[in-house]
Amino acid sequence: MDMGITNKVVIVTGASKGIGKAVAEIFAEEGAKLVLCARSEDLLLAQAKQLTEAHEVEVLPVVVDLASQQGVDDCIAATLARFGQIDILINNAGAIRGGGLLDKPDADWLEDWQLKLFGYIRMMRTTFPEMERQGGGRIVNIIGNGGRMPRAGYLAGAGANAGLMAITKGVAEQGASKNILVNAVNPGPVHTPRWDGMVSAIASQRDADPQQVEAAMVKNIPLKRPAEPEEVSAVALFLASKHASYMTGEIVQVDGGAANCL
Repeated sequence: MDMGITNKVVIVTGASKGIGKAVAEIFAEEGAKLVLCARSEDLLLAQAKQLTEAHEVEVLPVVVDLASQQGVDDCIAATLARFGQIDILINNAGAIRGGGLLDKPDADWLEDWQLKLFGYIRMMRTTFPEMERQGGGRIVNIIGNGGRMPRAGYLAGAGANAGLMAITKGVAEQGASKNILVNAVNPGPVHTPRWDGMVSAIASQRDADPQQVEAAMVKNIPLKRPAEPEEVSAVALFLASKHASYMTGEIVQVDGGAANCL
């Protein structure tokens, strides 16, 4: 199926690993021109090299910290200098640490929100005028199920994700008349190195079998497993494709049915 992505200029943030890496891969398969942004230089350069060789596409790696406006400006400037336009933005950078009301200090909340919450906002705010200038574009925010299913031990993540869900809908309204479609993907647990590390850490703390720990962590998910990154990236691709041309302001759950159990 032709997704209408060939030669589109696509920015993927947090592109060096996990979901972002899978997103970069699937867009490369579709022939996009890629701008990969992340802080991990070695991983990012390796990813860019692999995609260029495997798919014969143009890939621009940009090593930046998107927790600051300067980092965002550098990412956008590098994109425009190389390709002259921005067709699709995939916001994915940022992992918020756990913590509850009484044990997570203000500094940690603010540090986490600078990259995930404000990073997404800054990328949209800086990209939006360029998309408007060229007559339209697509924004896909990879958010997370914590905004719909908050937990006491993940309050900063729940707050950021809930905020990004609301902001996605508001920006979608603003972009509609300008042909800028804005949607989001809400993954539940995803089988990434971060997930494996979390399972291993809990298993070590409890002197338990990692497989049993993982089974307990997904027991309330109807499909009884975490998603694979490719299952998330496929939905992001669809939302950015020509086949989603009548969708904006949508939050698509990719959570194995977990939110349906609320």
